[in-house]
Amino acid sequence: MPLAGSIIADDVILMAMEDDRLGFAHVVGLILNLWSRHMGSDGVASWTQRTVININDILHIRNPKKRLRLIGSVEGTDIIFVTTDLGIYKINLKSLQWKKVWEREKFQVFIPYTSFYNSQG
Repeated sequence: MPLAGSIIADDVILMAMEDDRLGFAHVVGLILNLWSRHMGSDGVASWTQRTVININDILHIRNPKKRLRLIGSVEGTDIIFVTTDLGIYKINLKSLQWKKVWEREKFQVFIPYTSFYNSQG
């Protein structure tokens, strides 16, 4: 993984990127870093940093010293979930729009899912 040995396991998630490549997201302080895996012309895979987002620019963080945690993503979308001092938020990485999805900070398990309805049977 990129930056091996320098990040805490709780602050990372693997995710599918919009181009169907493997993505890697990690948080340092309030900074979200997005990486993408790609194959070079020589057949060697490597990581490229795609985006750096200051979470404090889009969410109002009451206590910036409290650790931000990545807790999941929704496959096939640009949506990630983070915990802050105010709860759990869903963030769209393309539009940088967010929505609060859980009020309390403490939880046991968080499993994002998408449901659909097929009316043709």
